[in-house]
Amino acid sequence: MEGRADVGAALHQACSGWSARLRAVHGTGAPLGRHTTDVPAEAAGAARRVAEVLQQARRVLVLGHAGADGDVCGSSLGLAAALRELGKEVVVYNEERYPDAWRWLPGGSAVATTLNARERFDCTVAVDAARPERLGRDFPPPGRRGTFVWIDHHKIDPAPGDVSYVDPTAAAVGEQVAAVLEVLGHPLSLDVAQCLYASLLADTGGFRYGNTSARAFRLAARLVEAGVDPWLMTERIYESQDEARMRLLGKVLSSMWLSPCGRAGLVEVRAHDMSRFGARAEHVQGLVNHVRGIKGVEIAVLLRELPDGTAVVLRSRGNIAAAPIAAALGGRGHKNAATFTVEGDLASTRQRVVEAVLAALPAVEPTKGERAAE
Repeated sequence: MEGRADVGAALHQACSGWSARLRAVHGTGAPLGRHTTDVPAEAAGAARRVAEVLQQARRVLVLGHAGADGDVCGSSLGLAAALRELGKEVVVYNEERYPDAWRWLPGGSAVATTLNARERFDCTVAVDAARPERLGRDFPPPGRRGTFVWIDHHKIDPAPGDVSYVDPTAAAVGEQVAAVLEVLGHPLSLDVAQCLYASLLADTGGFRYGNTSARAFRLAARLVEAGVDPWLMTERIYESQDEARMRLLGKVLSSMWLSPCGRAGLVEVRAHDMSRFGARAEHVQGLVNHVRGIKGVEIAVLLRELPDGTAVVLRSRGNIAAAPIAAALGGRGHKNAATFTVEGDLASTRQRVVEAVLAALPAVEPTKGERAAE
């Protein structure tokens, strides 16, 4: 207990000194750094508690949801790189290999896809998981995971961690990781900055989505100051697409369905087309956004044929909530997005999805042009 008290005292002293420097520069007692002054007070306190746990841990496991996206990859690798630079032993795990679009990030090729059943950790950090059952088959049980830290910008009640840092105002989990690292006094190396920038880039849609806050832009500026090259990041993530993905996209869009009102669109990814083009699961990520990008489309759907069911992906512009549609099909989601798997083949699932989507459309207020035409 003495060691724990000493660490807590050191952290308190470090944070107090940092706050004094902040007030000297900005005349404010904001809880985090000069670029994160609008972090909610509760989130700032949670970031400090996470920092204290990580400060005391020697061996750390970092993981995110299976089928990792850019936020999982960027926030996991950014946190892992920083902890290693602080002298920690870190394992990053995901039951699936990171997609090529993100695998090139520092540490991305060394992510473990299995964990030994006897491995033990002082601390396990879950990022961007939304719910614990998405953490993969080798997610260790309580006896081996140490202190369980939950970092997410998806609201979950109650949060499952021993220590939880949930902030729905964060544009990406990379933003939350940056707040924790600031408390730890990490200076943001280039490796860490690249990973956190990737996280931001992914979950803001290249700084285009409605969650792109002033706080996100301030963090992006810090990361560029740390050496991140925005064009290099854009080129590696968005403009280095595999031929298989582009051929699959062409096939998928050629069979697109649009609702009579033009507010809903649906595409299908068939197993034989995946095989024909040599496409992998990662090549399907983001294809649904091409449907949402059509003028007038408010809710976009992608169905992917699986050996034991059908994957359903919903993306909304915000006027039609995705979550109720997902719930009607037995899935879960958020206002603007949902991803889940249902039983049934592609044809029967398509019928159910179309019915659920069309049922959601009448509640939408007509546009000015539609009212004028009536």
